[in-house]
Amino acid sequence: DIVIENINDNQPIFPVSTFQIRLSENTDIGHVSSFPSATDLDYQDHLEYRIVPIDKTNNQELLETFSIINLQTENQLGLRLLKSLDREKRNLYQMKILASDGEHTGELLLDVYILDSNDNVPKFEHEQYHIKLKEDTPISTELFQIHADDKDEGLNALINYTIITDNPSSSFPFEINIRTGIVKLIQLLDYEYETNYHFSVRARDNGPDAVSVYTQVQIDILDVNDSPPDIDFILPDSNPQKNIFYIEEEKEINTRLFHLSVSDKDSVNNKILLKLLTYQNLFQLNEQYNDLYNLIIIGRLDREQQEEYKLIFEATDQGAERSLTIQKNITISLIDINDSPPILDPFPTPIRINENNPSNIRLIQFHARDLDAPNTSNSLLSYSLLPSNDSRFFHINSQSGILSVGNISFDYESKSIYNLILNISDHGTNPKRLETIQPLIIHINNINDNIPIFEQKSYLFQLAENVPIGTLIGQVKAIDSDLNSTIHYELSSSEYQDIFYLDYLTGQLHTKALLDYETHPIYHLNITAKDNDIFYSDDVLVTIELLDINDNSPIIDTSSSIYISNEILQKNISEIILITTIIARDRDSGKNGNLTYEIINNNENNYFQINSFNGTITAKLTNLPQGHHRLTIKVCDQGEYLEQKCSTTILNIQIGENSNTLFYSKDNLIDKKLVNDDQTISNEMVIVVIISSIFTLVFSITMGIFCAVFCKQKRCHHIHRSSLKTPCELLQSSDADKLLSTNNTNTFLSTNKKLTGHHYHRPYEDIKASGSAASSEDSCYGSNDLSRSSSNVQGVARPLLTQQHRSSSLSSTSVDYAVPTPRQQSIYTNKINIVPVHQSSTDTNVDHSQPQQLKTFNSPGILSSSNHYNLKKTVHSLTRRPIVGLQSSYLPYDSIDTPPSPPNHSSATSTTSREYSI
Repeated sequence: DIVIENINDNQPIFPVSTFQIRLSENTDIGHVSSFPSATDLDYQDHLEYRIVPIDKTNNQELLETFSIINLQTENQLGLRLLKSLDREKRNLYQMKILASDGEHTGELLLDVYILDSNDNVPKFEHEQYHIKLKEDTPISTELFQIHADDKDEGLNALINYTIITDNPSSSFPFEINIRTGIVKLIQLLDYEYETNYHFSVRARDNGPDAVSVYTQVQIDILDVNDSPPDIDFILPDSNPQKNIFYIEEEKEINTRLFHLSVSDKDSVNNKILLKLLTYQNLFQLNEQYNDLYNLIIIGRLDREQQEEYKLIFEATDQGAERSLTIQKNITISLIDINDSPPILDPFPTPIRINENNPSNIRLIQFHARDLDAPNTSNSLLSYSLLPSNDSRFFHINSQSGILSVGNISFDYESKSIYNLILNISDHGTNPKRLETIQPLIIHINNINDNIPIFEQKSYLFQLAENVPIGTLIGQVKAIDSDLNSTIHYELSSSEYQDIFYLDYLTGQLHTKALLDYETHPIYHLNITAKDNDIFYSDDVLVTIELLDINDNSPIIDTSSSIYISNEILQKNISEIILITTIIARDRDSGKNGNLTYEIINNNENNYFQINSFNGTITAKLTNLPQGHHRLTIKVCDQGEYLEQKCSTTILNIQIGENSNTLFYSKDNLIDKKLVNDDQTISNEMVIVVIISSIFTLVFSITMGIFCAVFCKQKRCHHIHRSSLKTPCELLQSSDADKLLSTNNTNTFLSTNKKLTGHHYHRPYEDIKASGSAASSEDSCYGSNDLSRSSSNVQGVARPLLTQQHRSSSLSSTSVDYAVPTPRQQSIYTNKINIVPVHQSSTDTNVDHSQPQQLKTFNSPGILSSSNHYNLKKTVHSLTRRPIVGLQSSYLPYDSIDTPPSPPNHSSATSTTSREYSI
């Protein structure tokens, strides 16, 4: 068995939070009242209860009055009364009953209300009441109140009052209110009939076993004086009315006005008192002898302050029983004199009028008043302007006070304030005419009648490119002749909202984006200035010229590999051979975009020379060893020393047929993209034009050279020939010399497309050139008309150039013709070889550790007769277009890292990449 041991984890809880017990104040000692006990789930039989007073000041009294006992009834406790209760001393006991199990406590708020019992009798405030009452007291007058107090509550304290008298109720003149004890007169009193009254008043509560108490009342009746005195005003005969006395204002002090007399019909009243009740600060009574008085002035009498004064006089007799009083009044009316100047009512100041106003326009109407008597000459007013320099522009109506503008239209910018003097006069003569002078200020309001005008007709700001966002470019400012005119600036050119930020209030222009000179070298903005009126505005053209900084490194677009066969070496007619031309470009401008070329590595024996201005690389055949040459080419712009930027590339040159493995730049292999068929064929057509030009130029120079070229041309027409064209058909040594002597640094900088880098060129059929050079700017063979023979002979095509290339200037040896080629399927047959590749970097840090597998192709292309006919037709339709840069007289082979095998006649079909030999 498992026994669960109880722990004390529950608090005693009463079934209710508060409980009330009601006890009568005469409850017997020992009386027990029940209230609910607490419950505890842990120790129900072990709870202890105790009383805790809420009011700590009566702690001991509460514990002496009540105690807690345990009743036999379930869930009930008892509250035992220990001593007598007195509600009049204390009517409520509040306490807390605490139940404790030793650890936890529960509480019950217990209120014990003490109920009243009728144990007190009423008690009067006075043992007797003595009242004196005049015989002429009106009926229903409340005379006095009798009050008794009972310390009980409720009905035990509710007292009823009753008059106890021996007089008959019909003749008794008093009654008492049963609840309030107020005694009221209900009949007229007559001193001659009854001089006093005696009676008793009983007080009794409404509780059980009520006890009555009594008090005595005595009322004495007083006799009264029945005849009041009389007052008579003795006025001069010239005064037209008896109750109004007329006198001029501003009379001197102590001036006597008139006499007064008093009288009384009662013989017992020997003395009568007369006094002035009103305006005692202005008038005074002086007694001359018994019952005769005169009235004098003791203060200033101003009609403008008060026109009439109502004087009230009071006369009182000296009767023995009572005094009677009478009041009589007379009006003092003041006669006006002209003693008040005109008063101008408040008006808006300064007076304002808008500029450009129409003439004779009304400005304001003045209102003045005169406190002198209305409708008299003393209060009749006239308006005028005192003469001045400014008064001639204004006019005022003398009667209405309307101020108007004369025949003038004000201009704020000329004069903004006019000063006038207003004169207001009355027509009084007694004692004289009075006038008032008031300065006037007329303000001309400025209105928006001028448009804002920019301080400059146009603004030119120069700013370096790539400045941080938020850079202040400059500030435009417009002026407005209107006063306090607020000018706001807006950028009208919506297309530049995301590039520039114009401060709405100051006109400061900031950048919101990075600015690139190469993308957008100049900006033309329209900025609008507006004042408070949207209809007044001015526009200005702001030109922002970006200053180029050297923030772009040169971009090298040259192929990473060049192959020169033994056949080319043997048939070159000059000791100097043109290897290639480094094609590079720089997006910067000026000297930041002018490039220089340098071989910085692996040319210790100076086998190769590079033109530092155009990038042409040549070599002398007399001391050029065969094999693999790996050159590091450095291209730099001509920026400042600390800002100069350079780029490097690796150029692999294969001389001869049997050489070591070539290594290529990793970046050149990865970054260069394949071109589509259109671009490849177009590159071939460019080569066609170059070679044809060379043929034509050679033909024009000497017949001997032409015969040699012609013989080699015949030899190139054999079908399935595995070797490519001879060097003389491509470029003469004189062309190389000219390229080496070219110092035009921009010759090869405008070429934006990659001419050779990682492109796969296709061979073309033999080209026959005819004609002669049109000018010194034609190619070495010079021709305006090109044709292509139909014989199936291998060849290579130069890449086509864009319109940008065609627009660039070249030396006389750098002219070629671009041939557009239709986009068609491949017509060439190629052989695919797989050779290993070692990657290298275009930067100065070269990594040879990543061998790769690349595809090389031998391309003894064979043209079908139909395709050859279409190509020939296309060539005949071309116009001559110059090419920007002649890259090399020997076409590069791309994506080759080993020396190519000698050409052979075996082929495999491919349209993706090829290898060429010249």
